[in-house]
Amino acid sequence: MPQPTPSVPVADESTSRIPGVLAVVVVVVSVLLGVASVAAPWLLSVALAACAVIIAWGWSGTFGLPSPRGTVGVLLVGGLALVLAVAVREEEPWLGWAPAALALAMIAAFVHQLLRRDGRPRVVQSVSSVVLGLALVGCGILMVPASHSAEGIALLLGALAAACASAVTDVLGRWSVLQGWLVALAMVGGGLASTLVAIALDATPTTWLVVGVGAGALSHAMRSVLVGLPQLAHARPRLVAGVVSVLVVGVVPYAVGLAFVPTAFPG
Repeated sequence: MPQPTPSVPVADESTSRIPGVLAVVVVVVSVLLGVASVAAPWLLSVALAACAVIIAWGWSGTFGLPSPRGTVGVLLVGGLALVLAVAVREEEPWLGWAPAALALAMIAAFVHQLLRRDGRPRVVQSVSSVVLGLALVGCGILMVPASHSAEGIALLLGALAAACASAVTDVLGRWSVLQGWLVALAMVGGGLASTLVAIALDATPTTWLVVGVGAGALSHAMRSVLVGLPQLAHARPRLVAGVVSVLVVGVVPYAVGLAFVPTAFPG
């Protein structure tokens, strides 16, 4: 009589290790950004600049883009310009120069395509991928305004904790019975982690619950988009995927703070 098949990992050994590796990267990056935000805004900017360099270094390999040298140059210059635009501001509004830096970075992305000498294959994919990379760095720099106030730092710590929790819950996807629940687990884990941060900091748990649920879901969604790429069999794309799944949550505390805790972002 045939025996029932137990719940086992659904992917081969190399693929099943990806969520675990990404979880480690997300936790390390989140801790570094969290410590930097508590220490000083300029130190957070340095950490974000390091993240921008990592993205520029590995973005072409992650998506298999043509003209990798030009792509690295555009992302490196554009990403650092975005970080510098918020790092050098000494007064409100903290994001006053960010739109100009983003516009120049976008222009550089299109100029790069005009200067290509390889016949411009896959030009739409190349441009859209570079724009996506710049947008993710743009999400990350939204953390800097939060680091200028105690409420903003608390919101940011809640979002980073939620990103860590959602990355840990992704590891449960090794078992087929839980794969359909990963989004819900990421939201629950993120909400719980952010709420614990609020309790530890004696803040209002309701607002932090919203931050945690949103950040957990967004971080999980970013990893879900990238995890299916064949390039994630290699170390560099995994590092990039982990970094961007942390940077993308920068938009959550900023948006929630503006709506519910306006004193957290005076500028």
